[in-house]
Amino acid sequence: MVNLLEDVKVLDLTHVHAGPLCTYQLALMGAQVVKVEAPESGDQMRGVSTETNPGMAPAFLGQNANKRSLAIDMKSNSGLQIVKKLIARADVLVTNMRPGTTDRLGVGYHEAKEMNPSIIYCAISGYGQNGPESDRAAMDHLIQGESGMISATGTPEQPARVGFAIADSGTAVISSSAICAALVRKGRTGEGAYLDVSMLESCITLMGINYYNFFATGRIGPRVGSNPLAQIGSAGTWPCAEGTLLVNANNQRLFERLASAVDRKDLLEDPRFKDIAASAPFRDDLREILGSVFITETASHWDNLLKEAGVPSGQLKTMDQVINHSQLAYRKTLAKIHDVPGSDSDSLTFVGAGFLVDNDPAIPTEPPPLLGQHTRAILEEIGIDPHDISTLANEGVIKCT
Repeated sequence: MVNLLEDVKVLDLTHVHAGPLCTYQLALMGAQVVKVEAPESGDQMRGVSTETNPGMAPAFLGQNANKRSLAIDMKSNSGLQIVKKLIARADVLVTNMRPGTTDRLGVGYHEAKEMNPSIIYCAISGYGQNGPESDRAAMDHLIQGESGMISATGTPEQPARVGFAIADSGTAVISSSAICAALVRKGRTGEGAYLDVSMLESCITLMGINYYNFFATGRIGPRVGSNPLAQIGSAGTWPCAEGTLLVNANNQRLFERLASAVDRKDLLEDPRFKDIAASAPFRDDLREILGSVFITETASHWDNLLKEAGVPSGQLKTMDQVINHSQLAYRKTLAKIHDVPGSDSDSLTFVGAGFLVDNDPAIPTEPPPLLGQHTRAILEEIGIDPHDISTLANEGVIKCT
């Protein structure tokens, strides 16, 4: 169990993807995360699939392990007062409601700071909490387009959306990074922080290398499809007799190793390719030549050969192949949790945080919660009488599973 954030209390007022993934990262690092959800439906992601048990859709399961669920109506006065008690005890509050919503509910940053002067308040939104576009609705697809991601992705003929919710997930990781930095300062000075994280700005940060090149040259780089950004013929993606090979021989030394490994040393004397850094005009010629070589054997054959030769290479994999990767098994990146509430399977697999801590993987140990599964326990912890808890449940202010 990773304990980097042991005893850090996080109040999670988020839903859908960017916010829950941010707090999931914190939970995997050992933080105590209380997920606040509406009693009727909970996080919207609970119901995005009809293929699993109600309220426990895969998209919800994948980013809410190691959390506790408090189902409470924040729009009711009694529910709001309970949430305020939790804010007063929290180290971190994370929200991804549209700008202005938490203010209207009475739990905006200024109210939270009055209740808890050292609170770290992280507000995630599409365009930021202020500015001319701040009130616009934002979703992953929209922000990918607004940030330039879609125009930078795909083939020269056709731009394409990145194949996963990178605007949401990238924002989540940047948010968790900012929170961890704020916790360091809080530990040193006792001072809290107001973190205003924008999906638009996060995407531009993730695209940094594209923008750096544009700032330096004034030119927008081409869309390269499945090839690397390096415009060199010995760096690319090639179909093989079986499978697809990825190669990134993007400098002279690696190109020479590649030519020797595939028994094409003649390429090193070809005036078009002799200086690989100056071969851009003949890039397609070199790719065609190498393609005629790679198609004669399997991707696995070439990958092994190039690995031995010290040439960066790999094979195009689908998700069912990736999960059986020997590296993931060795590093225990994926975790199986048994008896997940609402699941018909004996166990489900979960993705960890993506790093090891003192050689231990940051992976979940507790299953995602049912809606309201921990309501009673959380309220008892903050001193609410069991009789009053029952009354609140009967009034529909809370839900206890």
